[in-house]
Amino acid sequence: MATLPLLLTASVPIAAFSLWKARSDYRHRGGLTRAGLISICAMLFIPNLLPEYATTYRFPTTPLDFIGVIIGLAGIAFCLAGVSAFRSASNVFCLDAGELTATGLYRRNRNPQYLGWFLFVLGFALNDWSLWCLAALAVIAVSLHLLVLVEEEHLLRVFGEPYREFCRRVPRYI
Repeated sequence: MATLPLLLTASVPIAAFSLWKARSDYRHRGGLTRAGLISICAMLFIPNLLPEYATTYRFPTTPLDFIGVIIGLAGIAFCLAGVSAFRSASNVFCLDAGELTATGLYRRNRNPQYLGWFLFVLGFALNDWSLWCLAALAVIAVSLHLLVLVEEEHLLRVFGEPYREFCRRVPRYI
């Protein structure tokens, strides 16, 4: 339990560095470097270590627990469906711009993988509610939104008017 405050404290500067690195990579290299990808993964996973379920997971027993599990599983499914629409590992990991993906879930949501990840963490936060879960959820929500803004700036540079039109037609999250 003593590591939880340390993880929470570490997750904020890790997120700040990761966002800076992603923006720098996109602006100067046109895509994420491996170091940028590793830092983004750290930004996404370190706060997930915060919730108590990481060390003391218990099976659902209350209606809120079951709702949390359902939301979490739906979030993972949503995330995986969004990732599968890219059809290329280099596109999934933002190492190659590829083509603008506007099929599958991307017809209705510009960021299904990030929305799914947030729902996954929200589901487990509901399943094992604590202040640590709430803190992790806040860090993840802010980090993901800022990452989306960094990626949108990059995608606008790469795809130009087709991406601008895509943004007009398809909502960012819901």
